[in-house]
Amino acid sequence: FYCSLHDVQKIGMAYINHLVEKGDYDSAARKCQKVLGKNMELWENEVYRFKTIGQLKAISQYLPRGDLRLRPAIYEMILHEFLKTDYEGFAMLIRQWPGELYNNLAIVQAVSDHLKRDPTNSTLLTTLAELYTYDQRYDKALEIYLKLRHKDVYQLIHKHNLFSSIEDKIVLLMDFDKEKAVDMLLDNEDKISTDRVVEELADRPELLHVYLHKLFKRDHHKGQKYHERQIGLYAEYDRPNLLPFLRDSTHCPLEKALEICQQRNFVEETVFLLSRMGNCRRALQMIMEELGDVDKAIEFAKEQDDAELWEDLISYSIDKPPFITGLLNNIGTHVDPILLIHRIKEGMEIPNLRDSLVKILQDYNLQILLREGCKKILVADSLSLLQKMHRTQMRGVRVDEENICESCHATILPSDMAKPFNVVVFHCRHMFHKECLPSPGTLHGVQFCNICSAKRRGPGSGILEMKK
Repeated sequence: FYCSLHDVQKIGMAYINHLVEKGDYDSAARKCQKVLGKNMELWENEVYRFKTIGQLKAISQYLPRGDLRLRPAIYEMILHEFLKTDYEGFAMLIRQWPGELYNNLAIVQAVSDHLKRDPTNSTLLTTLAELYTYDQRYDKALEIYLKLRHKDVYQLIHKHNLFSSIEDKIVLLMDFDKEKAVDMLLDNEDKISTDRVVEELADRPELLHVYLHKLFKRDHHKGQKYHERQIGLYAEYDRPNLLPFLRDSTHCPLEKALEICQQRNFVEETVFLLSRMGNCRRALQMIMEELGDVDKAIEFAKEQDDAELWEDLISYSIDKPPFITGLLNNIGTHVDPILLIHRIKEGMEIPNLRDSLVKILQDYNLQILLREGCKKILVADSLSLLQKMHRTQMRGVRVDEENICESCHATILPSDMAKPFNVVVFHCRHMFHKECLPSPGTLHGVQFCNICSAKRRGPGSGILEMKK
């Protein structure tokens, strides 16, 4: 039995017609792949037939999209049909079909026209961004992704190096995800300068603070010209980090910082700035009067280690029993507690006085024990070093023809060893001919090295006198 290809195709077409008449459009469209094969003319006829019966959606999934393909107008016709009735289906086809199947600009225009009627439709906006990406119009795609707050926006920027395109979109990026945006901007300072970012964020101080704070955390000096501005930003949006910033920054103007902190009544920050500017007495006064925190006042006085501050603290506390208790418990190692106890008025009731006095005695005993322990260690070390020095000084000293007299600079040993000679060698290893030593170098019969004595290194006494 012989059947030509034409006959097979004819039978196939008849079967497709049967399925269409039966209403099984999906099966009919699926059979088109096998029956129509590479015959583009038959494919186009079938597409138009499916359009006539309103079933373009059914055949859209099975159209050729590889090396063999239909005219672009066919694909565009189907896309337009989906765009009219099914946005989700349209978006799916855009993702599935290669961009070269159709005229990208025509589809972009069609989508833009639909968006005029429905400007907030996320499906259409996402699809338009994908069309722009395929067309390499990344700046347009980026703008849409930012508007939609799409998760792929940062990936798109890095993948296509769109840093020049985001210079005027920094606020949008920050509104979308502050942390990611700031990290990206700081990681790419060579592409978008700090000055440019600051300029863009000038009208959004809360975002500017986030950026400059992270910049400061990375490098205390890189954004130093903005430190003055940061004082106000920290005060307004992030007070907990204001004090650490003032501590770590070496570039912010202290007078400006003090003015801002005093205006806002930031006591702790004002105390720090006053102490840094040298006005420690005023700083201590603020701690005591405005904070009323004796522990913080004591800690401050310990840090400054200034006798006048301790005197001010005691004078302020002397009529305040709770402050006296705090002082008794804490100043034992810095100020003699007797000075405080003598100034306490008779009859004043002081909370937990007995416990405070017991603590003072315990602290005193601890100091005595520490001193005794240190004394024992010092004596043991001194003895050990003395023994080591004695052993060292008891060793012999080699004298040969290479050594010279430190006074006349002649060889210490005579060329004729048969002649009599006298040599003096000190523990410091300086050597002299006996006759070269000056007579004033002798005291009560003890001779000293006049070189070491002149250098004030401590005189060395003679350890060896060689005679022959």
